[in-house]
Formats: sequence, structure tokens, C-alpha cells
Amino acid sequence: MSTEGKNWRGHLAALGVYIIFGINPNCSKAVVPEYISPEVFTALRMLFGAAAFWILSLFTKEEKVERGDMKWMVWGAVILAGTLLAFGRAFCYTSPCYVSLISATSPLLVMLMAALFLKEPISWRKSIGVLVGISGALFIVLFSWAIDANATPIGLTLCFVNILFYASYLLITRSISAKYSPITLMKWMFLFGSAVCVPIAIPFLSPESSPILFGPVDGTAYLNLFTVLIFATVVAYFLLPIALRVLRPTTVSMYSNLQPVVTACVAIVFGQDIFTWNKPVALVLILFGVYLVTTSRSLEDVKSRFQKKRK
Repeated sequence: MSTEGKNWRGHLAALGVYIIFGINPNCSKAVVPEYISPEVFTALRMLFGAAAFWILSLFTKEEKVERGDMKWMVWGAVILAGTLLAFGRAFCYTSPCYVSLISATSPLLVMLMAALFLKEPISWRKSIGVLVGISGALFIVLFSWAIDANATPIGLTLCFVNILFYASYLLITRSISAKYSPITLMKWMFLFGSAVCVPIAIPFLSPESSPILFGPVDGTAYLNLFTVLIFATVVAYFLLPIALRVLRPTTVSMYSNLQPVVTACVAIVFGQDIFTWNKPVALVLILFGVYLVTTSRSLEDVKSRFQKKRK
């Protein structure tokens, strides 16, 4: 497949990931913490992901993971566990609105961390693209949602911790995403992540804190839980390594600005919101921001350009 074809596949994968992530906060809030504790919720996601990817691996060619790469998978799994734990815990203190709002800052954080650790250049074009994308996300949040009294400092802090872990996850797993298939990568990630999350969840496993696991509850709770397990856990984390294989972490993270747009569209479909002028404007700003970041020069491009000038 040509480089251009691979890039389009990466963009479509990133788009799929963040459409799912845009639906995920509402589905998660519908079950956490009323029907399941955030710790058990996270452990269940890890165990479900591990089981799904190990079963899928039985139908694919086995890949041997190098010892040096296994170390990065362990680190990636620990960071992924931190990401999902902070995400789940945040719903005890805040709403999906603020989770989506703070997720819109992830491209800025990824850009800064990529510059610091991967030595990626911060060009004016990339900086403007990130800011334009964030402004599009803010258009959705500030004009569509009322202020939520449940936006406590600890809730917002957990949202920022979630994004910090997620940005670190994108940077750490980019190199191994290029070497192994998504199934090989994620079967180990979720297995190691389960080893972290399950011991944390055991003290919270009770009919009082997680009634959805011990008896019949409202049917919509099961629907929301299965949506998170199947789409936000398995499908999204299958697509994410595909995006990271061909796109830079900053470019992948730019699609996170679509989360508030998706959340707003879902709300419109279910009669929780109405179509207003700011929504198409926000979408145009976000897509334009993605274009600017995508077309900015990578570190390799800058080096190549410098070497040509020297010659």
C-alpha cells in the first residue's frame, strides 16, 4: 500500500477512535458510579479487552515480541490502566460535558510532550492548527452545555490526569505500534493492565457498590455497559495502533476535538439538544485544525530539508 493510502487509513482509524470516544463519556456516566464502582468498571474493561484480544489472536498469525519491546508494552499497560482508572473515577465528581471539554486540550499536551521527548518541532503551522482545533471544541462546549454544579476541583483534576496519562500512552506506544499488529499489541497491553487493575478493584466488588454484576438492573444500564466494553474498549483500542502506525501522536490527538461534536450530535438525535449555528462552525474549525497539524513538517522532514540546504 502506498504512503498516501496508509495515511488515509490512519486518518480513518483515528476518526473512528474519537467518534467512539465521543459516545463513551455519556455511556460511562450512565453506569458509573450508580451501577458499578469506577474501580470495578475499569477492571472489567481490562479483563474484557484481554479476553477479546487473546481470542482474536487465535485466528491470526502469531508474532514474537522482542524482550526490549515487551518492556514498553508493560509501561504502556500501566499508563493505560492509569488512563482508564482516572477516567472512571472522574464520573464520581463531574459530568461528561467536562470530560469532553478537558479532552480537547490533549492535542496541546501531546504537542508539548512530543517536542520534549521525541524532539518533534513546534512549527507555527502546527501551533495554530492545535489552537484552531481547541477553539472548535470550545464552541461546542461553551454554547451547548449549561454550567454543571458537579464540576468539582477533584473531578477536573482527575480529567486532567486522564488526559496526561493518555498523552503519555500515545507517545510511548507509537514505536511499538509500527512493529506489531493491533491484536498482538493490545492482547499484551490489556493482560498487563488487568494485573494492575484487578487487585485495585477487588475491595470494591460488592452488591452495594457494583449492583450490575450481582443482580438484574435497568436494561439501559446493561446496554451502556456493553457499548463501553465492545466499542470504547475493544474496537477503539484496535483502531488506535493502526492510526499511530502512520500518523504522528499530535495528529492522532487532534481528532479528540471531535469528542464534544459527537456528544452534541448524539444529544440532538436523542432529543437532549438542538441543532444550532455553532455546531457546523465548530466542525469546520476542528477539521481545519487537523489539516494544519497534518500538513506541518515532521522531525524527519525538517532534517531532510536541512541536509538538502547544506548540500
